[in-house]
Amino acid sequence: MKKLFLISLIAMSSFTLFANGQSENSKVEVQNYTFGGSSTVAPIVKSVIPEFEKVNPSVKVGYETLGSSTGIKQLIAGTLSLAGSSRELKQSELDKNCVPTVIALDGLSVGVNSSVNVSNLSLAQLAAIFSGEITNWKEVGGKDMKIELIERDETSGTYGSFNEIVLDSQGKEPTKNAIIAKENGEVATKIASTPGSIGYIGMAFNHIITNAGGKILTIDGIEPTSENVINKTYPISRSLFVVTLGEPKDNTVEKDFIDFLLSKKGQAIVEESEFISVNN
Repeated sequence: MKKLFLISLIAMSSFTLFANGQSENSKVEVQNYTFGGSSTVAPIVKSVIPEFEKVNPSVKVGYETLGSSTGIKQLIAGTLSLAGSSRELKQSELDKNCVPTVIALDGLSVGVNSSVNVSNLSLAQLAAIFSGEITNWKEVGGKDMKIELIERDETSGTYGSFNEIVLDSQGKEPTKNAIIAKENGEVATKIASTPGSIGYIGMAFNHIITNAGGKILTIDGIEPTSENVINKTYPISRSLFVVTLGEPKDNTVEKDFIDFLLSKKGQAIVEESEFISVNN
């Protein structure tokens, strides 16, 4: 009887060891991926990541807010496997096999401090202000007050988009006489706190300015609304992108992530982040 009990105990111990071994071996190995780039794209990607990881438990994704140009440079260098961009890609980047995918639409709003009594500017006036040709609000129908420019830094996709749409279209060069801010939220905060100031931000950040008593201008009489971006009447509109090195390949995390961004769930998150779905 004792011998039978001992044999049973050994058998049970062996089964437990085997089961534990199976459990250890069946643990999912988590793979880490680093994405990064545009600060405008960041709220979308950072909101999508937790939902993406729920359906992909073996994947852990991080997004570094670096600015569009820096993100694309690091993508080309191999430091990132996917980059966010809030501007069109340059030909030199396309030549290096960078492939953009549109994930959302956005408009750039022009905001002013509460001290400014101007409510509309033409695209030509806006270009003249940001090129440094117009330096006082009285030159565009406002009070006698110096114009304070709030600009994004040169690595920003928002900076690139604004210059391309506004300044390049009017044959102007950007002035260097501006207060520099690193991301949309900082621009909005500086506009709200700096008398006489004007700056541009992604539409999703309008509330920071208006909540502080500032206002959003119309451009050529057109409001920066989702409807006006979609119907292409608002003059400062743009697409938002994620960028891969080469066409995204099937059965890769990058392709799966892009597909998730473009899915019904992903585009719902785009709209929850106060951007405009590409499905409109």
